[in-house]
Amino acid sequence: MSLRIGIREGVRTITRNASLFLLSLLVAAISLFLLALFSLVTVNLYKSIELLDEKIEIVVFLDRTANVNVLEENIAKINGVEEVIFISSEQALADLKNELQDTEEILNVFEENPLPASFRVKLKSSFRNAKGLEEISGKIMLLAGIEETLYGGELVDQLKRVTRVIVLFDLGLLLIIIFSVIFVIFQTIKLTIFARSTEIEIMKLVGASNGFIAVPFTFEGIVQGFIGGIIAFLLTVVTYRVAGFFFGNLYFPHWWFLLGTILGGILFGLIGSGIAVRRFLK
Repeated sequence: MSLRIGIREGVRTITRNASLFLLSLLVAAISLFLLALFSLVTVNLYKSIELLDEKIEIVVFLDRTANVNVLEENIAKINGVEEVIFISSEQALADLKNELQDTEEILNVFEENPLPASFRVKLKSSFRNAKGLEEISGKIMLLAGIEETLYGGELVDQLKRVTRVIVLFDLGLLLIIIFSVIFVIFQTIKLTIFARSTEIEIMKLVGASNGFIAVPFTFEGIVQGFIGGIIAFLLTVVTYRVAGFFFGNLYFPHWWFLLGTILGGILFGLIGSGIAVRRFLK
């Protein structure tokens, strides 16, 4: 019964202070949109890092006397090797011609195919670093028929350090935006509480509990977060579609973002209103 009355009072509070509610809703929606936008950037950043990590490999060039089948079996047995892909000299030349379509005549100066056969050695995730690359490359070089191995050990570690810094910076911005959303909702509810301070004092004098007094404002925070989350999601969808024209296919799990923005908005609304009510009632 008291919950129903509290919700009814919450609706009255929203309608009575409609302009203040709409203004704060707009600010909360923009804040949640920024949060969703940075989440989208973070998700795609992780996806890009994952794709880059998967591309870390060792290129093994073979001499002309190499026994391809035996070498392939021996390399595959090395600890840390995930997959071995054979590239014939003919395929390597065809791939190079495909990449140099505009300057293909450069290759015509060679009377015969200058490219050796090779293996692309893909590694397990724990070996995709300078130490792992060097260790596996050293073991491969001990095998008969190997001419040279190519890998960017130090470059890989530098790339991973840079990506870690970018991820930490991005997560820091996410935390700042989360606290900003909570602060916005907190300030809005606080203004609403002060606008009804006399009414609240009367309610306390007639014996109303803190829980009963808090229900309308908590309800307002939830409604604000819920609607703000939906608006934020719609703005994120529009931004995603526009960004798709410039950056190609971006990773955007729609349902997860819809659920995340709505539940996030409700959670932040609960936290913001809870802090505001608790501070006033003290």
